[in-house]
Amino acid sequence: MIKLLLLISLSFCYESDYFDNLQIFYTNKSLNIDFLKKINSEASFVHPKLKSGLMSAIIPGSSQYFLNEQKSKGMLFFGIEILTVLSSMIYKNNAEDFKFLYQDYGDIHWSFSNWCDHYYDYNDQENPNIDMFSYYNEELDLYEYSPINSGHGLEFFVDHETIEGSRIYFKTNTTGFGELYHNENLDQDGVAEQFVQDRNLQMLKTHDFYEEIVKYDQFFSGWDDQELIQRITNGWGADNATSPNKSYYKLLYNKSIKNYNIHNSLVTAIYINHVISMLDALIFSVNSSSVTSLKYDYNPNLNFHQAQISIKL
Repeated sequence: MIKLLLLISLSFCYESDYFDNLQIFYTNKSLNIDFLKKINSEASFVHPKLKSGLMSAIIPGSSQYFLNEQKSKGMLFFGIEILTVLSSMIYKNNAEDFKFLYQDYGDIHWSFSNWCDHYYDYNDQENPNIDMFSYYNEELDLYEYSPINSGHGLEFFVDHETIEGSRIYFKTNTTGFGELYHNENLDQDGVAEQFVQDRNLQMLKTHDFYEEIVKYDQFFSGWDDQELIQRITNGWGADNATSPNKSYYKLLYNKSIKNYNIHNSLVTAIYINHVISMLDALIFSVNSSSVTSLKYDYNPNLNFHQAQISIKL
C-alpha cells in the first residue's frame, strides 16, 4: 500500500500540467482550508498513516500541521512550498519576457535574404575571418569554405512556382536547398530579397530557429550589421563571429535561458519538498508505530546507485 501511495504521489507531481495547476491553487487567495478538510473527511476509511502521507504529498506540511500536531514543521514545509512556487513564477515570467524581446529583435535584425546575399563574403583565403566559416585542410594548406547547405538547418516554406495555392517545404542543410540557392542565384545582391517577396517565403520560427541564428557561425551573415564582424572566444576556446546586433541578441537570449534554468531548478525543489513532506508524514508522525528501514546499494561496474526505503505500518 505504501508503494502504491508513493507511486501515485510521484506520478501526480510529474504530470505535465501539475505546475500550472499548483500556481493557480496558491495564487487563489492562499491555502484553501476547506479543501484539506474535504480530504480528511473523504479519506476517513484510509489508514491514518496513509492519509497523513497523502495530504502532505498534495500540500506539503498539511498533515504535519493539521493531523500530527507538528505546527512548526508543517509551517516550514508549507513556507518552502510558497517561497519556491512564487519564486519560480517570477523567474518563469522573466524568462518569457526576455524570450519575447530576443525573438522580436531577431525578427528585425536577422533575415533569410541577408544570409543568402552575404554567406560567401568571407570565402577568401586572405580574409582574416575565413577560419570561422571554414574547415582547414592541412594537406592542401588552405581553408575549405563550408557550403551554405551544410551544418545545421533552418526551415521555410515558399509558394510553388506553377501550382497556385501550393507550398513547398525546404530545410537549408539539404541538397534540395543547395540546388535552389544556386539555380535561383540567391548569392547575387538583391536576388534573395526579391525571391522572398515573389515566392512568399516564410521561415518556420521555432525555438531551434532562434537558437541557431545566435549559436552557429554559418548563420552569421543573416544579421543586418554583418559587415561589422567581430571575433570573440567562447567558453570552449573556439572563436566565433559576432556583431553589435548579434551580441545584443545573445545578451537577451542568455538572460532568458538563465531565468528558465533557475525556474526549472525551483520546480525540482518543489517536487523534492512534496516527497520529503510526504515521507516525513509517513515516518515521523505523532504516536507513530511505523518501522522504517533504508537500504543503499552501489554497483561500480554499472556506476548505478540504488536506494530503497521500507515503511511498515
